[in-house]
Amino acid sequence: MTLKAASIEWAVDFIQSHSDGDLFPKVLEIEAIISEKAHFVSQIADKDLSAFVPGVCRRFIVPKDEISYRQATQLDPQDSVILSSIIYEYGGLIESRRLSPKYVYSYRFKSTVTEGLYNRKTAWNDFWVRASKLSEKSECVLYCDIADFYNQVYHHTVENQLIAAGLPNQAVKWLVSLLESTTEGVSRGVPIGPHPIHLIAESTLIPVDNSLKSGGMNFIRYADDILIFRKTKREAKTALATVATVLDKQQRLTLQRYKTKFYEREEFKKLCSEMIEDRPINTNEKTLLALIKKYSGGDPYSTISYSQISPTDWASISPVAIHNVIESYINAECVDYIRLRWFYRRLAQIGHPGAIDVSLDNLERLGPCFSNICFYLGSVQSIAPADWKRIGGKLIGLLRTSEVQSSEYFRLLILSLFTRNNHINHFDKLQRLYQKGDAVIRREIILASRVNSALDWTREHKESFRAMDPWLQSAFIYAVSGFPKDEKKYFINRQKFNRPFELTLAKWVKSS
Repeated sequence: MTLKAASIEWAVDFIQSHSDGDLFPKVLEIEAIISEKAHFVSQIADKDLSAFVPGVCRRFIVPKDEISYRQATQLDPQDSVILSSIIYEYGGLIESRRLSPKYVYSYRFKSTVTEGLYNRKTAWNDFWVRASKLSEKSECVLYCDIADFYNQVYHHTVENQLIAAGLPNQAVKWLVSLLESTTEGVSRGVPIGPHPIHLIAESTLIPVDNSLKSGGMNFIRYADDILIFRKTKREAKTALATVATVLDKQQRLTLQRYKTKFYEREEFKKLCSEMIEDRPINTNEKTLLALIKKYSGGDPYSTISYSQISPTDWASISPVAIHNVIESYINAECVDYIRLRWFYRRLAQIGHPGAIDVSLDNLERLGPCFSNICFYLGSVQSIAPADWKRIGGKLIGLLRTSEVQSSEYFRLLILSLFTRNNHINHFDKLQRLYQKGDAVIRREIILASRVNSALDWTREHKESFRAMDPWLQSAFIYAVSGFPKDEKKYFINRQKFNRPFELTLAKWVKSS
């Protein structure tokens, strides 16, 4: 089985536009793949898929709220491209087996480079709007949440559903081998993070959805949240037993005890109102969201450049108002981190600098939003270089806090900001962290050496290249691109590369 060149090209462009997931900074080396796309594609297209053994992934513990965490995975860049290519090429086969959007709202496959793999602009809102309408004819609503769903998915179930969808045998085998590579051979669990994995996870719930529908359940589902609408609480209790039985018999899945709950109609309609995203905490947020909507057309995934916004509208965005919005969230008796993360994503659409100081000064209270804060910082537009230098100083200070020192993930996000903006700089302080740092820290410092033109420092580490792990090696190759032409050619020619990703990266370095 082979992949088409068009699928691989689409996947490269998709990752360039959307990164390899929502939880990690974009892999900088994708720049090389974009530049040498034809070379990269030619090494994978029409080749036996079994030749591309999955590489080494990275796993991090990521906070969900103040007390709960999840394990997030970043795939090897080559694996991200192949995975995206497979889903782009065959995702329609999986989608065709799913229940209609009348029942299932999450991750409906529709591939475009602009929007990504899913038709997802309003799916979450649509789910809760529909839930509110269905509850009007129900006295009781059962809210079921599947416990730790992504970590409980059986690889055998994935394999069966992909075969049933008609995916080629080699594609199925490669996907299962990828999953096994992320779980150290354990036959359970799919990685949290990569965009294409959502459709694979959804495929495993096709039998569950079908069973519930066949049993006459009036239900809708979004990912691992299932809502069932019944006339009485007694009927809802019977439905709960049915759902628990179906989940157990289909995949040995269980329900999350603290989130599974019975709701009376009025209480549930209030929940629906709270879940719908467009619910600003105060008038300041309402005004800001209206302005973002004006330029985004309501698309929560579009990025708006500073030049698109009129000077009058930009001037109307008050840093004080943004500060007030964030303070209102974190001072609430029960902090709505889901909504606050959503607000940071909206700020990142326009890149207004008004949230920088309040965010960095309140890290202890904003921990569950930290990844969103870092992505927001990376989006900021229209700020003086001197201000970036000051912000860089604050970021260096954050590296010394207990919250960041205890989190490998936080260190990654902070240091990644130094790899993308030469105005932040402070490389003299970063390089002191290298010798005692772990592989994650070292990778980001190597990348930062490239953007900050600290190439004489980078040169000092050439001798240790072969002892580096694959992620650190690719960062070093990327950094070598700044060396003088003859020097970088000599270094690259002395190394041995076998995989298309590294071969393409090496070619780019020599020609850049």
